[in-house]
Amino acid sequence: MTSPHEAHSLKQVSHSPPVLSVPFDPRPPEPLPEESTVDLKGYLNTLYDSRWLIGSITAIITIVAVLYALVANPVYEANLMIHVEEESPNASKNILSEASSLFETKKAAIAEMELLRSRMVVSRAVDNLQLYVEVQPKYFPVLGSWFANQNGGALSKPGLFGYGGFVWGGERAAVSVFEVPDNWLNREFVITTRANNRYRFSGGGQRIAFDASVGQRYRVQTPDGLVEIKVDRLVANPGARFKIKRKSRLGTIQGIQRSMVITEQGKQSGVIEVKMQGQDADRINSLLSEIGREYMRQNLARKTEEAEKSLAFLNQQLPILKRQLEQSEDRYNQFRNAHGTVDLREEARMSLAQAASARARRMELMQKKTELLARFTEDHPVVAAVNRQRREVDAEIEAIAARIRTLPVMEQDEARLTRDIKVNTDLYTALSNTAQQLRLISVGRVSNVRLVDAPIEPERPIKPNRPLIVALAVVTGLFLGTLLAFTRKTMRGGIDDPAKIERLLRARVVYASIPHSGNEDKLMRKVKPDGGLPLLAQILPEDPAVESLRSFRAALRFSMPHFKNNVVMIAGPTRGLGKSFVTANFAAVMAASGMRVLLIDADLRNGHLHRYFGVDRSRGLSRAMAGAMPVDEVIHRSVLDNLDFIPTGELPNNRSEFLLQLNLGNLLELVSGRYDLVLLDPPPLLAVADALIIGAHAGAVFIVARSGVTTENHINESIKRLNHAGISPRGVLFNDMALRLGEHRSQYGTAQLGYAA
Repeated sequence: MTSPHEAHSLKQVSHSPPVLSVPFDPRPPEPLPEESTVDLKGYLNTLYDSRWLIGSITAIITIVAVLYALVANPVYEANLMIHVEEESPNASKNILSEASSLFETKKAAIAEMELLRSRMVVSRAVDNLQLYVEVQPKYFPVLGSWFANQNGGALSKPGLFGYGGFVWGGERAAVSVFEVPDNWLNREFVITTRANNRYRFSGGGQRIAFDASVGQRYRVQTPDGLVEIKVDRLVANPGARFKIKRKSRLGTIQGIQRSMVITEQGKQSGVIEVKMQGQDADRINSLLSEIGREYMRQNLARKTEEAEKSLAFLNQQLPILKRQLEQSEDRYNQFRNAHGTVDLREEARMSLAQAASARARRMELMQKKTELLARFTEDHPVVAAVNRQRREVDAEIEAIAARIRTLPVMEQDEARLTRDIKVNTDLYTALSNTAQQLRLISVGRVSNVRLVDAPIEPERPIKPNRPLIVALAVVTGLFLGTLLAFTRKTMRGGIDDPAKIERLLRARVVYASIPHSGNEDKLMRKVKPDGGLPLLAQILPEDPAVESLRSFRAALRFSMPHFKNNVVMIAGPTRGLGKSFVTANFAAVMAASGMRVLLIDADLRNGHLHRYFGVDRSRGLSRAMAGAMPVDEVIHRSVLDNLDFIPTGELPNNRSEFLLQLNLGNLLELVSGRYDLVLLDPPPLLAVADALIIGAHAGAVFIVARSGVTTENHINESIKRLNHAGISPRGVLFNDMALRLGEHRSQYGTAQLGYAA
């Protein structure tokens, strides 16, 4: 009798998804759950299934991070802060200027940030501190510096078992002079401490080695040029080695420029912060302090540069002007001395007064003579005396007139000399005043930048931040583990949920979901290479995997009346799906229910069911099919209660052709009448054609799929091949399913029971 549900035969697989034929079920079919857009539960299950992988990766990365955090060299950070003030803070403001300030940026702070990083500033600091000379102790690789930091600064015994010259403590060295030829730059040389405050210089890949004393300057001529060195201090035991390198000056400057982090604090605040990191706290503090001092010095020098240049020019001109003024005064004094005058204007006034007085006397003498001539003659002594007096007055008037006539020329000379003195005096006075003002400017000029916070030597390192490193390692490990888990799942493409098979085939076809058995793993670890295999249903009958097979037993007993015979074949698409484990344990479960069961190992290529029951394979199916032995003689009876077993027998050549013999059908027809159930375990479906030949004689065929291994293509291809051979599989057994999140855990363990649709 045929069930209505057998209408779901898989005949048209090329045009629609394969649909398994299923036994009759009087209940109406329930709609299958639709797959959600975001399968959150599936993602969580993937994470849960890969928990050991994720945990292992996280543990490895965390351990590496912890080791790194322990041995990593400490990194310190120093900083300084500079405030750049506006050039004209008292400038007038109006609506337009206030509005424009909303859109403009402070270019002064940006310019000062670039100046701080410039070679003009950094190169001076490099030269002052001689940072192109690098000296450090020779530590053992990876762990040496960590051991040195744990030694508390005490000196150590150099070397590892007396070799290598490695130092393990607070050894120190100071070198003030180290010059090498240009082609020896950036090469590593070695200073080896000797006794009596001496050392040996060698290395650099050159044939150069010499002994020297601490505190003395040595010059050694080589074919490439002069080597010059002065070691100021060596604090180490004899045998300790130091690595010394003369780096390129330009390379050192550029390295410092790259290491400087310069930022403006706040928006348009004009406050600039300079940070620098390094493994030597004293070195970065000294370097940053030197950069700050050099920057401030050059900034102030730039502000007073104009005044200093003007002052230098005036200092050159003032002596010249002073000599010119002195020469003008000398000529004026000589002029005064030569002419016996003090003031030409007063001299002219006096001369005019004298001339007027002389003329008045002459008039009086002429009047007196006129009166005398009325009484006396010209020869009279009185008249003669008057004439004599008049001549004297005339001579005096003439002399005064002559003197007055010379006054304009003298006044011109005197005015010219006075002008020269005045011009030179005014110029000299003005330049003297300007020079004094410039001196005041040079002394009292304040820069528009000020050092707010000077660098301070850091006390604690900022790196490595051990808690943060470990936390990031844990997060990174979880991320990489999760990424690898999803990548592995994507690459494998294995089905991890039986519901996906039912959605794929659009029918409730999963008869049993067999959970992963930890007990089986423990038993298999004890198995020897050629020893027997443990039968879980016999050793641990309460295992969840066995319980799931019992649910399949109930479904099969309900469906068997609808099969054409009692021969059931359990096949798998590929190897490694646990098909033999399922078949052997299911046979034991069916036999335990009281049914008479015959288990046949039909895998004539790699069958190994005989190892479950401890029998020899030579007396088996292949010999019965070949007619070499009767069927009764190849049956190993009562391997378990109610369970008989036929092994593969000797593996023949041309196995597929061997199976095409009519003897196989006759054998199965013979034994099916003697047993309640005949179970067949064939080779993989997709690997060889044996299962298709054997399945033609079976009343029902079930496909075994393994969680995470079997893919949708495996299921589709297996069904397609069975359909092409005229076989309609009855259902799917989902094996090795891991414990899923949100599923039930009974008192017997975790078991996801299948459907009997």
